[in-house]
Amino acid sequence: MAHATTLPRIVLASTSRYRRELLARLGLPFVAEAPSVPEAEIAGEPPGTMAARLALAKARSIRAPHALVIGSDQVASLDGRILRKPGTEDVAVAQLLDCQGRVVLFHTAVAVVATDSARVLEHVDRTEVRFRRLERASLEHYVRLEQPLDCAGSFKSEDRKSTRLNSSHER
Repeated sequence: MAHATTLPRIVLASTSRYRRELLARLGLPFVAEAPSVPEAEIAGEPPGTMAARLALAKARSIRAPHALVIGSDQVASLDGRILRKPGTEDVAVAQLLDCQGRVVLFHTAVAVVATDSARVLEHVDRTEVRFRRLERASLEHYVRLEQPLDCAGSFKSEDRKSTRLNSSHER
């Protein structure tokens, strides 16, 4: 007689509505829990390494038996300088003005921890986004419309309107 095995539950270690929406697209049941990880920078740490460290720390911070816990983080950088979540419209516009005609690197990391076995799968994706030059009024309009205040580098790629800010978006 075959033994039925129960599939592990999926736990998203994130409070990000964007990550919840992306995971929901798969049509799999999951729960989201807030990770207890400060998103602090370590002096001299490369952006990709920072994203990977934070993604794994977020996944490991969730205590869930018989689960696959998914942690993720994104770090944006311009010429090696980390672009944080702006928080305000003024900071978002300033960040986007700094990016004009330049390439911003988005390091997106994901870590999946199987809590029963402690097995870990990790990946970091590096996306280069070249921003074209736009008038300040266009950037202000974008920020008012899209409200990217909780997005690294003041840029959202989840919405088709966002691609209007750059001239080439490579994945």
